[in-house]
Amino acid sequence: MQLTTNDHPVDQAPERFGELEPANDLLSDPRALRAAMDEQGYLFFRALLAEDTVLAARHEVLLKYAILGEVDDRGSVDEAIAGDRRAVPVANLRAFSDSVRNGAAYMAVTDAPEVLAVHEALLGGDVRSFDMRWPRFVRPGEGCGFHCDGPYMNRGTSRIFSSWIPLGRVDRHEGALMLLENSHRSERLHQGYLRADADRDGLQWLDADPVVVQEQYGSRWLSTDFRPGDVLCFGMHMLHGALDNRSTTGRCRLSSDSRYQRVDEPADPRWNGADFEGHGGSRVFYPGLGQWNNDDFQDEWKDVDEFGRLLLRSEPT
Repeated sequence: MQLTTNDHPVDQAPERFGELEPANDLLSDPRALRAAMDEQGYLFFRALLAEDTVLAARHEVLLKYAILGEVDDRGSVDEAIAGDRRAVPVANLRAFSDSVRNGAAYMAVTDAPEVLAVHEALLGGDVRSFDMRWPRFVRPGEGCGFHCDGPYMNRGTSRIFSSWIPLGRVDRHEGALMLLENSHRSERLHQGYLRADADRDGLQWLDADPVVVQEQYGSRWLSTDFRPGDVLCFGMHMLHGALDNRSTTGRCRLSSDSRYQRVDEPADPRWNGADFEGHGGSRVFYPGLGQWNNDDFQDEWKDVDEFGRLLLRSEPT
């Protein structure tokens, strides 16, 4: 199957597209984990988490999406077949988003001892996850633009790592994450983009075309077919995005982004604390439903009224 991202074809020639390399053999050696992260910018683990733990989180999250009609509940909710979204316009999306990201089964994945142990090895001390967690529900036809996490997370410590965790099976053609090999070393990114503050500087996605991004910032795109229990960790300078969800069965992608830092270092107030507001208090994290090149963060953050109801902006013409 031809893979695409942002509706652009991905060059799948071996010199342009490759497999993520598992690092499970390094788990008992913190020094080797740190060296591998420094060298390649990511660590990929197969079956780091118990499959049952991940599938319990998947079930918990999908039940909530089914209430909104995002998932067709005439069959198995766990299949995540796209629904008619009948309740999305009238639901309190603020309450919904809070419920999803604070679910007990979901947090058992993001704060699993195995995940925390990897980040403690990388950071050399006790760690915490950010108070904000990013569960991502990606409908057929949707994807994610190219970016690095640093400019979105850099108002506290710079020593942060992200973990992307598939909540269920995510094959490449269903919207798997992909990283740009060696992009964490890109002088071009370090000279400008990585010094920016996403809110202050109004950042959008870097580009929509994966070939253009390759030529400017790195070498091969790397991805794989993910399974429940897999975990992909990477640093703030790693350029990444997602393949488009081209499911032939209407299956939605469910995954999670979470960030980790040492407990004794300052935290970005956009994502931490009792009353953090992300990109603004009048918005909620609800990805998809259109493409705006993430102008004003609209691809992921939606305006809502005082009752948490969706105020969807028109897509650019």
